[in-house]
Amino acid sequence: MNLEMLGAQLEALGPSLIAVALCATRLLPVAFLCPLLGGQATPTTVRLGLVLGLSLFLHLEAGVALPAPVESSLALGGLVVRELVYGASIGLISALPFDAARMGGRFIDLFRGTSAEASLPVAGSRESATGDGLHQLLVALVVSGPLFPVVVGALVRGFGVVGLGAFVPTEAATTHVVLLSGGALATGLAVGAPVAAATLTVDCFLGMASRAAPQVGIQELGAPLRILGGGVVLWLGVGLLCERLLVEVSSTEGALGLLGGLGR
Repeated sequence: MNLEMLGAQLEALGPSLIAVALCATRLLPVAFLCPLLGGQATPTTVRLGLVLGLSLFLHLEAGVALPAPVESSLALGGLVVRELVYGASIGLISALPFDAARMGGRFIDLFRGTSAEASLPVAGSRESATGDGLHQLLVALVVSGPLFPVVVGALVRGFGVVGLGAFVPTEAATTHVVLLSGGALATGLAVGAPVAAATLTVDCFLGMASRAAPQVGIQELGAPLRILGGGVVLWLGVGLLCERLLVEVSSTEGALGLLGGLGR
């Protein structure tokens, strides 16, 4: 009798377990791609625990569930694939502003000399210090400001816009994701453009000065001037750069809503 009761309870819990698993399947790519829900710097166990907690909350408190029971394992596999595709799209869109900050920092360090520290003898590494710095600064500004609940709320409201298993990877949705990726690349280039212009100006000045006085050896000052000049421009314009990146973060809500409308 106890085994029969246990089997009946497990059978009754079947739809809830499937709903929680599908919620977790959608949130898992987001937790691995978007730094607001963990990102790559967070330990895997923390990300998995966050995904499980959010999935239980969405099912038990928000009432997210399948509209009809799953009839076969093949149908369940199709639902899992749909949720993975939609979750990857959401994670990519929500991570684009932070990727733009990293790309802009790497673009800046490329013109300054691969890395601000690598241009000096026996110092630093070949990693992009500015890229990591802008990325972490943007994450801190979003988490400590009013945009964090906006982005997280858009992720949660997506379950109401696109129900479990209702996403259809249409051509319009794919084009939307591609256009947003191109816009993030353009934002990264725009972030690094002022420093790139400053370093090119320094190179132009040094080139003309070396041709006017070749015996002085001004070319040896090129690397230090690029580092210092680019650093000054970055320090003076970091506020404007952050405002540009925060605008990209604020547009995430609309981009996620449009993706849900195109994928239904």
